[in-house]
Amino acid sequence: MNGASTGLFDRLKKTAAISRLGQGMDLGSLNDYSHEISLYLLLKVFKREINNNLNRTKDDLIEMTGQIIKEMKLEATAEQIRRLVDGVLYAGDPRQQSYFSVMLYNEEKRGHCEYKFRYLIPDREASRWDQGGTTVYMLTETAQEIIFITREVLQEFGFDLEQFYTLQLIKNGNFSEAKGSVSNLIARVRNLIKVEKDWREDIMRNPNLIFSAGKQRKKRSESELKEQFADEKKIFNDMFSWRDRLDNFPTDKKKEGELLFEELERARALHDRLAELAISNLSLELEIRKENPDIFWKTSRVSFKKDFWQDTIISSGLPDIELLEDLLNPLFSPEQGFIFPLDWSWSEQQLYTYRDEDKIEEAEELLEEPPPEKEIDWEMILELWEPVFIELLQEGQYSLGLLNHLSQESKQKWLAQKKNLELFMMFIITDIRLIVVEEEYPGLDERLLLFKRLTAWNDKLSELNSRKIKARLSTNQKLVKLGNEFEISDYTLYLEEE
Repeated sequence: MNGASTGLFDRLKKTAAISRLGQGMDLGSLNDYSHEISLYLLLKVFKREINNNLNRTKDDLIEMTGQIIKEMKLEATAEQIRRLVDGVLYAGDPRQQSYFSVMLYNEEKRGHCEYKFRYLIPDREASRWDQGGTTVYMLTETAQEIIFITREVLQEFGFDLEQFYTLQLIKNGNFSEAKGSVSNLIARVRNLIKVEKDWREDIMRNPNLIFSAGKQRKKRSESELKEQFADEKKIFNDMFSWRDRLDNFPTDKKKEGELLFEELERARALHDRLAELAISNLSLELEIRKENPDIFWKTSRVSFKKDFWQDTIISSGLPDIELLEDLLNPLFSPEQGFIFPLDWSWSEQQLYTYRDEDKIEEAEELLEEPPPEKEIDWEMILELWEPVFIELLQEGQYSLGLLNHLSQESKQKWLAQKKNLELFMMFIITDIRLIVVEEEYPGLDERLLLFKRLTAWNDKLSELNSRKIKARLSTNQKLVKLGNEFEISDYTLYLEEE
């Protein structure tokens, strides 16, 4: 068989499904737009599907289509909208509920074969027909491929779609490909974390960026952000629910799965860090807006061309043509008009500067000073982390699962300082070699700062100097919980063998 034809039939199935989408319907004025409207409809249904939104009935499809047409600033009758939805659900007469059908060349059979497909099918679980429920629709694998096929070319997936794609691979037991998708997740989250960190530094240096960069950054409320991250966290939980089924796979597949879930845990830890940064940045923006309303005032920009010529003269005209000469003369006059000497202007400004000097200094200090940070109780932090490092020194490892056995009072102490949870995340996400630094400086890794202060607190811990701390996912399936504020899979911090 010619190597060029290998997989041709499968490729043709994908291209046929794309080319037939929204075609074959008489929609009058919408004929030229039926393909893009149909694709937009599939994207909307898919978005609701991954968020477990059950508003996917035929009436919902009609409503979504109407919204799409309105958004595209097109006009359509109710009959045209209904006909378009029917054309996405079925081929031909909707009463017959026929499949779409096309003849494609099959390189293995050396002939043309019929290929039948649909874009939307009933979601039996969500429809609940046994309880008299209305039919709820979901995307077929063919329709999902239409969306996924652009993933490699355009990389336009949102984070939630990338998660859903990973979940589908895990459900199908395709752990090797899922691991690559998880790597994409990790890379994307790390990039988003970098963006959030850079944004925080930028707005602290120049608060005006909050106003000027408003269009580039989506304006979302804190509740919307929290809801988004909660939805993404739920998808992570759905992925981890499949970990219990690893025992049903062969040994080699089981090992692949264990490696996958280890990477997935790192992605989840990074995602939690991203959520924390994004919400923190939003709070900072609101604080700056509240404390510095003057930096968002817009200055009036008047131009002769727009404000005088286009908006006034052309649109409304002039009561007397001689006024036009009075307007244009100063622009083309060979005699230069009188300009105040710079010294005069400077002397005038000095008077006002002297009068408002205190206010100006206060405003400058307000812009330059970052928002006050919460006080860190290092004594409490050192008291809590000392047993962890002693365990590392004596046993060579420390399991986070030990935190589950602490008293409620001790758990509250761990939660009282946000820095404790950040340090745990840092130890889990990246390895670090402990070094006793001579002095603290800006930008010092907080784990090294912790170690420096711990060695001053307990000199015996200096024996850990130059040792490398790593983290691995424990075999224990029980989660580590410190109340409702902190929940993570059981990790073990351990010292790398020398």
